[in-house]
Amino acid sequence: MNIGGGFPIKNSLAFEYDYQYMVEEILNQINIACAEAEVPVPNIFTEFGSFTVGESGGAIYEILYQKQQNDREKWNMIDSSFITTLPDTWAINKRFIMLPINRWNDEYERVLLGGLTCDSDDYYNSEQNMNAIYLPKYKRDKPLYIGFFNTGAYQETIGGFGGLQHCLIPQPKHILIDRNDKGELITTLYSPQQTAEDLLEILGYGDYQKEKRKNRRRPRNNYQINLF
Repeated sequence: MNIGGGFPIKNSLAFEYDYQYMVEEILNQINIACAEAEVPVPNIFTEFGSFTVGESGGAIYEILYQKQQNDREKWNMIDSSFITTLPDTWAINKRFIMLPINRWNDEYERVLLGGLTCDSDDYYNSEQNMNAIYLPKYKRDKPLYIGFFNTGAYQETIGGFGGLQHCLIPQPKHILIDRNDKGELITTLYSPQQTAEDLLEILGYGDYQKEKRKNRRRPRNNYQINLF
C-alpha cells in the first residue's frame, strides 16, 4: 500500500509536530481497516519527499541595497532572485526558516525582501500581517547575509540547475557541506556561479565570444602614415 506523502517539514523556529503520534495513528488505522475487511496487513510505502530531503539544502544571499517604498515599507534587495532559486516562495507562497547569517547583535528593523528581477512577483511573501521580517539594520559599510533553510526539496528541481534562468539571473554557487572522519565540517565546491560567458554559450554565442577573445589577444600591426 502506497499512502503517498504529506509529512510536514519545519518552516519556522516555532514549528512543532508529533511525528511519532502520526506514524502510529496511520498504522493503527490501517490495522483496523484490514481487520474489518479480514485481509492481511500489506507492506506500506510512503512518499515523504520534503520530510526526507528538505533539510539537505539551504540558500544564502547578500543584501545588496535597501530602498524605501513609502513611509513604512523598507525593501532589502537580495543578490539573486526568489523566482529562480526558491520558486515555491512565489508559486505557492511557501515559507522557509529564514535567519540572518551575521550581525546578530546589531539593531534590527522590520523589512520586506525582494529579488533582482524586473518581475513584480519576485519577492518573499512572509505574510507580513502574521510573520513580519526583522533583520539587522542595513548599512552600506557592513555587509548583511541571510539564509533560507530546509530548501532541499523541489526548489532546484522546479527552478532547474544550470541552463538559463528567469531574466538571465546566473545560477548561484553550489557548495557541499559534510563532516570528515574526525567529525569536522568540510566544504566542497560542487559548481561555481554561472558567468556571462556561460550564458552566452548556452544562447549560441560561444563561437562569437571565442573569436572576440582571440582578436583581443592578437597583436596589432603598427602602420606609419606619412602626411605630405
